Amino acid sequence: MEKYHKTDIVGVEQENERDENYQADNPQIDPTRTRDNYNIIKRQRSYTQFINDKIAALDLPTKVRKDAVLMCSFVVGSDRAFFGELSPREQQQFFVDCTHFFAERYGEGNIVSAVVHMDETTPHLHLNLIPIVDGRLSAKTLFGRKELQSLQTDFHSAVGKKWGLQRGREGSLAKHLSTAEFKAKKIVEQANGEADRKLQIARLHADDIVELANAQAERKLQTAQSQADGIVAEARSQANNAKVRAQEYLDGVIYSVENEKAKPIPKRRRQAEEEIALLRSENEALRQSKSIADKDRADLFEQLQKAERAGKSKESAYKMVTDMLAAYPEEFDALLSKSRAKKSGVSPFKSHGFDRDGK
Repeated sequence: MEKYHKTDIVGVEQENERDENYQADNPQIDPTRTRDNYNIIKRQRSYTQFINDKIAALDLPTKVRKDAVLMCSFVVGSDRAFFGELSPREQQQFFVDCTHFFAERYGEGNIVSAVVHMDETTPHLHLNLIPIVDGRLSAKTLFGRKELQSLQTDFHSAVGKKWGLQRGREGSLAKHLSTAEFKAKKIVEQANGEADRKLQIARLHADDIVELANAQAERKLQTAQSQADGIVAEARSQANNAKVRAQEYLDGVIYSVENEKAKPIPKRRRQAEEEIALLRSENEALRQSKSIADKDRADLFEQLQKAERAGKSKESAYKMVTDMLAAYPEEFDALLSKSRAKKSGVSPFKSHGFDRDGK
């Protein structure tokens, strides 16, 4: 049995009265079979509205506490073997008998709903009722420990025996399971059953599985080797192609260089070389002219020194010559050159590239 407070009611109703669009967390629910679920007792109002109307009709002297238990739920079912021996009609009658038992014991008017789920591992009944006893709301009074033990015994006598069910041992440590615990137990049982079946299948086909796995591994190995060989061949081909392209490029560069060397010197280059030669010739002529001028000045200086040594009587002449040399250096050089030319019979134009010795 499970006890629910006000805030739990809507969730319980959604889970119990689910349709094919219900999004369940329970992996046991098969949405394709949800349409097979059916109600034995179904109210025209929501769970909350039905409970509120029922409590209001009690005319209680005090307001219901916020933490009061408003609904108690029972899950009634059996194992797969039990239902496997029943026809669909017999299964339905079994759940009708269960509902009648609770209606007679706690009042049909206090039952909120009775819905059978056919979309899970095994069929089972969800029966929800309002815990009303002696005209007041009290789950603690209605479902004490003794009542739950008596409920189990009386249910077996009224329903269990008829359908060949065995009662649990009285006084044992077994306890009533909540809805969540019941479903969890069913999930575990189903999982264990599936695991056992899969283990048996695996053992029966272990050799086939190993052989298949080895064959698949061999095929994968061959495929991997083939792919590796293809990659190596492709890499070698690309390397050879790269070498060929590099050699072709190098041959092209060598050909271009040799071709450029064989071409005649361009006209502009010849003109530049001729201009360079002419500049070199003029530079040499200027150098020779400067050398001659330097020698002429040296001769004049030597003559001045001789005049100075000749005596003071020649100071005036020396001064005059010095002044003339300072005032008219170029004219003086020209007169001196003419004088020497008359004596030697050589042309005075020394800028043509000849020195004093006629070389």
